[in-house]
Amino acid sequence: MGKIYSAYADNKNRLEQDFKDCSDFLLRECVVNGTKCIVCVLDGMVDSMQLSEMIMDPMLRFNGEYETENDLFNIIKTAVINSLEMSEGETFEDLYFYLASGFAIVIFDGVAKYLALGIQGFGKRTTGEPSNESNIKGAKECFTETINDNKALLRRRIKTPDLKLKQIKIGENAKTAVVIAYIQNAADEKLVNEVENRIKQAPIKNLQDYGELVPFLDTNIRSFFSATGNTERPDTLCSKLIEGRIGVLVDGSPFAIYVPYLFSDSFSTVDDYDNQPFYATMNRLLKYFSFFISVVLPGFYVATGTFHQELIPTSLMYTIASAEATTPFSLMQESIMVLVLYEIMREAGLRLPKTIGHAVSIIGALVIGDAVVNAGLVGAPMLVVVAVTAIASYVIYPLYESISILRIIFILLGGFTGIYGIILGVCALCLNIAALNPYGVPYSAPISPLNHKSIGDIFYRESWRTLAKRNVKVQNLRGADIDRV
Repeated sequence: MGKIYSAYADNKNRLEQDFKDCSDFLLRECVVNGTKCIVCVLDGMVDSMQLSEMIMDPMLRFNGEYETENDLFNIIKTAVINSLEMSEGETFEDLYFYLASGFAIVIFDGVAKYLALGIQGFGKRTTGEPSNESNIKGAKECFTETINDNKALLRRRIKTPDLKLKQIKIGENAKTAVVIAYIQNAADEKLVNEVENRIKQAPIKNLQDYGELVPFLDTNIRSFFSATGNTERPDTLCSKLIEGRIGVLVDGSPFAIYVPYLFSDSFSTVDDYDNQPFYATMNRLLKYFSFFISVVLPGFYVATGTFHQELIPTSLMYTIASAEATTPFSLMQESIMVLVLYEIMREAGLRLPKTIGHAVSIIGALVIGDAVVNAGLVGAPMLVVVAVTAIASYVIYPLYESISILRIIFILLGGFTGIYGIILGVCALCLNIAALNPYGVPYSAPISPLNHKSIGDIFYRESWRTLAKRNVKVQNLRGADIDRV
């Protein structure tokens, strides 16, 4: 876009031309002690009171002596303007970024640079209770769409200068602020550099949400499991940063990304550390069990009902046989049909307005829960299996996307190859989990390779007297090799 001109008229014409037909662009021409000056803002992005009291009034009242326009620029910058957030710039590209971020721009005649003054005053959502990561005893605040507020939420919890919040701008057409968060004495420098390079090299024209950045941070997009985690809770992200991980905040998104993301992260919640160890351990084991049955149960039911009836108790076998005798479809076809109907109604419930969203639940209960059984399209035992599977999948919601695809694959394996295919599928799934190596850290760590010092917070939760003595870093886990990233 080029650099700022030193001539007053050239800068004025360029700004007016670039912001033609932009009704929110406001440009004020004024004279500061004999020198022409331009002050421009975007309406609705700045605080008008701060603009008047901290910038306009001090500049217009200035009558000090100076020799050149550059001297005036430096005097205004250091001794006149009262804004604490202040930056210099020389390019129109950075100028437009500052304008869209709620800065006021001041350009003097004869000076080939400008002042960007932070007086943000745009509307924003206040910090509220997390909607996707609910808890009972933990903190009741979440990230917002404003990146400065999100940085403050992290700074409130980690009160040390070792917490680094490095801000960069990405986007070819329009720049978006992205913050890389890490703790200097905890995160590996090579890991920080790798994350920064991937973000800078991402061919994104206009970054609108964190999801657009995830594929460029993920290390193996062909796997069913992602190497990037996301959270809307500041306390969760802070706990990950303490472990040596890297956080990424995107301006305009209430979710933060962190890498590397491990398989065990999906089974821990904030409430685990607020409850008694024995109760937290029970919940932790329940989550692992829920993951297993949500993936395997439908396929196992199809396999046993189709090929291995001898594994089913006699009384239950009679019930299944009588229910399936009136249905025109096979067990595999029934299970896929019911799961597809369930996913359709789930998606409809998410997209509908809240005022009418409950109608989907009523229709779903009538259609799937009663009508399809009475019509003889689906057997009642199959409906129970799918319902249990659906409920179990919500216990480990971070893996829901992976589970929804995996359980269909296991249904196909069970329908075509029987229980032998299910066993081979479980082995392949375990191999896939163990083979992933995001940013040089095993995805299955500390389960595989086994790390006895870290296993106390995986399948069970040790007491805080033990956890407080730990100093676990992801780069120090057994099998980790950050040099390979």
